[in-house]
Amino acid sequence: MTQGLAQERSRRFEQAVRHFEVAESLYHVQRNPLGQAEALRHLGRGQYLQGDTSQARLTYTRALAGFARLHHTPGIAGVYEDLGQLYGAQQKWPRALSSYVRALATWQSLAQPASAARVLTSVGLAHREQRQYSRALYYLRQALRHGQQQHDSTRIREALAGMGGVYQAVGNQELALRFYEQALEHLQPRAAPEIQVELLQRLAATQLTTGQVTAAEQLLQKALPLARRSASKALLSSLYHQLADLYRGQGRYAQSLAALTRYAGLQDTVFAEERAAQVAEMQTRYETEKKERAIQLLTKDRQLQRANLQRQMLVRNVLGVGILLLLALAAGLYWSRRQQARINRLLQRKNAAISRQKEQLAHLNNTKDTLFSVISHDLRSPLSSLYSLLTLLNMGKLPPERLAAHSSRLSRGLDSTLRLLDNLLNWSAAQMRGSSVHPEALRLDTVVEEALALLLGDAERKTILLLNQIPVPTTASADLNMTRLIVRNLISNAIKFTPDGGTVTVSAARQGKWWEVAVADTGVGIAAADHAKVFGLGGPYSTLGTARERGTGLGLQLCKDFVERNGGRIYFESQPGVGTTFRFTLLAAQAEATPRPMLQLAGAPSAVDAE
Repeated sequence: MTQGLAQERSRRFEQAVRHFEVAESLYHVQRNPLGQAEALRHLGRGQYLQGDTSQARLTYTRALAGFARLHHTPGIAGVYEDLGQLYGAQQKWPRALSSYVRALATWQSLAQPASAARVLTSVGLAHREQRQYSRALYYLRQALRHGQQQHDSTRIREALAGMGGVYQAVGNQELALRFYEQALEHLQPRAAPEIQVELLQRLAATQLTTGQVTAAEQLLQKALPLARRSASKALLSSLYHQLADLYRGQGRYAQSLAALTRYAGLQDTVFAEERAAQVAEMQTRYETEKKERAIQLLTKDRQLQRANLQRQMLVRNVLGVGILLLLALAAGLYWSRRQQARINRLLQRKNAAISRQKEQLAHLNNTKDTLFSVISHDLRSPLSSLYSLLTLLNMGKLPPERLAAHSSRLSRGLDSTLRLLDNLLNWSAAQMRGSSVHPEALRLDTVVEEALALLLGDAERKTILLLNQIPVPTTASADLNMTRLIVRNLISNAIKFTPDGGTVTVSAARQGKWWEVAVADTGVGIAAADHAKVFGLGGPYSTLGTARERGTGLGLQLCKDFVERNGGRIYFESQPGVGTTFRFTLLAAQAEATPRPMLQLAGAPSAVDAE
């Protein structure tokens, strides 16, 4: 076993695999099941590093079964970590996430904070690869907290770099740059060259995006000797390609050509190495599939016999269904006569409903007049501010610090105005189309994740923690655009009335054939005297947010309208000074898959999907 580990550290994977195979055989002869399971785990890792991912997965499965028979919890957790790494390399991120979550649960049950922090980072990165950014930030922050408590610079650096990648993915380059720079400060000189080069490349790419070309070039030049020391042709090739793009953007075409020439030369070697690895993996897959085909042939006769039995049962069932259809036809004729009488009664009710609708139309006209008067006032204010700022800029008398302050305030005002216009357009379209709804099967967890990513910047400005506790998957039947507006308005409203350092939590629970979605905040709450005004029953109702944000009360009125158009209901619970919880229901989609429960973390909310 020791010789195999030494060969693995020297990157001689073929020799390492042979030593691990011998060790596994010897442990089997000695009847040492724990040693055999450990040898199988190392053998699987050697096969994975060698590029034989299919065989590595089978070996890991054998190792997992051995540890499970012995109830050896640390070994089980280690194998699940290895499986997560293997599935991640294959871009199978849902399976990788499932393996990492099991490993994390096991390490937490063993009270191993160092191992739990390592897996927390992996869970966060797996969420990031699936564009579940709020959940990725939640786990990465947990990993950062564990690393800081243990003064583990490696865990701190991995968590900071992962958070930088999340903000880079959502387009917030300033925050991404800040986290990458913090990660670089915790980078140890003894860290593997591959790790150092990857962090330097990410930081350089972010600096290029923010216009810091010179700093980006210095980082890439610093990464070149590290890449050469790693002996990775692919890593060195990517560096030269990044340098070529940088030089071309600066008009330094001679240097760009030189970098591209080195990149092309390295690509041939990289392509040859990748092709050899692919050929080896394909051969292994062919042998595995050949064995599987043999097993399938042995079971084919049994399947044919079952098919014949099923065919006979089908004929019998068809005859029974035919008889039932005849009976149903006779019952339908009888029912149609009764329906005719019912239709006559319904016509009378419709006539009474027309009279009521006439009164409702008059009320709607009054409501629209009030709304447009409020909207005209809210649109005029940011436009006047913008006109004043442009006038001061043309005069050339505005100091930089005042320009920054006015720009920040104007940006928030325009953001609020854009959301107001979005609500207005949706409200107008809903009024013109009447009750036109287009229900479809949609993923509520994905809709919530999109809304959280969109409002991430607003939450960061007020240091508000966004928690996503929607089970995965959560499938509902509703109009997609209406659902997006409902979720976005409720989360935005919660952020508006939550003070700095607060929390906004989105969760869902199954209630029979309905999904009940809850948006809870730790904000200022709603006074009991104002409960009847929230949904605009007596006209638009709005108050200032905790950061003096303005609104018109149109958003919650739209939420109520759209929830009811989709057959659900919306209501809220609030306690002044404690917070408010808005709840709405949507019909669950038919044949919905059972949601995969998320892992419970120590100190985390009740369902562990959060930001």
